[in-house]
Amino acid sequence: MASAVASAIRPGLRDRQQSGSPHTPSRYISSVQSSPGSSFFRAEEDPIIIELNPRELIAGFQGESGPQCTIQFTPQHSRRVGDYRTYLPDYRRKEEDIQTRSKEYELWRSDLQDVDLGLLEDKLERAVREAYNKHLLVDAGNARLVLVLPSLVPHPVLSTVLTLLFERWKYSSITLLPEPTMTIAAAGLRSGLIVDIGWEETVITAIYEYREVRVRRTVRAIKALTLKIGALLDTVRKEQNDPIRGTLLLDFDFVEEFVDRAGACHALMRDTDSDLTARMDELGLDEKSTTNAGRDSDSDFVIDWPTDTSSSPVSISRAALHQACLECLVGLQNEDHPDDHEQSISQLLYRTLLSLSADVRSICMPRVVVTGHGSRVAGLPKTILEATKSIIKQYGWTAVRGTHFNAKRSGLTELAQGRAVSVDSRHDTTTPVVGDFVEERLYKQKSKDASPSVPVTLRQVESLGPWAGASLVASLKAKSFVEIDREKFLSHGLAGAHRDIDTNITAHRLTTAKSNERTSWTLAGWA
Repeated sequence: MASAVASAIRPGLRDRQQSGSPHTPSRYISSVQSSPGSSFFRAEEDPIIIELNPRELIAGFQGESGPQCTIQFTPQHSRRVGDYRTYLPDYRRKEEDIQTRSKEYELWRSDLQDVDLGLLEDKLERAVREAYNKHLLVDAGNARLVLVLPSLVPHPVLSTVLTLLFERWKYSSITLLPEPTMTIAAAGLRSGLIVDIGWEETVITAIYEYREVRVRRTVRAIKALTLKIGALLDTVRKEQNDPIRGTLLLDFDFVEEFVDRAGACHALMRDTDSDLTARMDELGLDEKSTTNAGRDSDSDFVIDWPTDTSSSPVSISRAALHQACLECLVGLQNEDHPDDHEQSISQLLYRTLLSLSADVRSICMPRVVVTGHGSRVAGLPKTILEATKSIIKQYGWTAVRGTHFNAKRSGLTELAQGRAVSVDSRHDTTTPVVGDFVEERLYKQKSKDASPSVPVTLRQVESLGPWAGASLVASLKAKSFVEIDREKFLSHGLAGAHRDIDTNITAHRLTTAKSNERTSWTLAGWA
């Protein structure tokens, strides 16, 4: 009887009709999950996370480990519908000013003299619409927006971005998060030193307990490296024969692609493994591999240089590329008195650590996070840390320089060593030592309980990036200092933001607003 009931509820495989051809069995669809608002679909109120910088827009959903799309601001992305000039054979210029051409690949710059804010608004609107319509595939609706921005954004650019997002889409609120802090969160840390090798600037930010305590920047970044490599490639092109020289193309797209590919294969920075092998060979361990390692590290390599119709093989010196990268980013040892905004990355990293207090410095040194576009250059982070270690070993933690100071410091060291010797030891007089068993017992207990001291040294820590950190923070429902309400911003703009955050408890108690509403908002670090 039980088997009959079971067969009636769940018929066996023998009772099913056998088809002559392979087929997919019909799936049982529950009426509970047949509605569009089921758990298989993403909730519309989940915030969208957008990371915005001068070169690209990165968008995705909250709680995910990676973004859904990355949209770069290029002239191809800004062309009109039906514009097919890029497919013409003579569209690409054989030679162009790379510095002037690079402005078309930027959404904004630090110098806003020749930046068209209207064009910036159009480019950003097109990129956001493409992210929603082609990649995110959700409606903006009334959801919140989490915007990850660099630590320094010009106020006209920030006002244009916020006005566009609030007017074109009906976001209830926009939360601003800084890139350095989100990078620290993505690394699983609370404190650290962020070396952001970006496009226009390299920004070094010291963070202690999720707070920015020191920020320094320099113009030695990927843009300066691209211009220097472009000048080097122009020199190589002029050294070719006349029939080949006229066909070689040299534009911004080719130079940027060359920098990316050369940086990924240790052509810009030498491989540390080959250098170590060469040093071991110099000691006489292996004479045959010494010449091979030297040839591999300094030999030329051949690339397929694009032409009008095809490509042509051209040889480029690896040593020249390595020297150009060192001079542009890491810096040389004989550099004297550079401007504050033109310091090398190693010098800037050292001066940032020097400006910190001793306790914050000891926490930030073993937690150095190298991020940005320059972190993809193989061997560059390690070279920067090695150069900084050599500076620390040479000068220590003092900002005073000069030969007279070095001589005076050595004299003070000898004087301190002389004073450290007791008077009795100078005259070779021995005094009877009386042992105190209580002191000895306390000393043994103290040495037993003490943890072994670890020397503080520079160490690199990997991070998932600012977008992943913002996704993690947003999924934890943590509130940011900068949370801009739609109605308040459209009424007053950036002028409605307060420069300081009112932390007085009495003032909060006297307010008549609700506990979940903010009577004022601030721009925090962007003010």
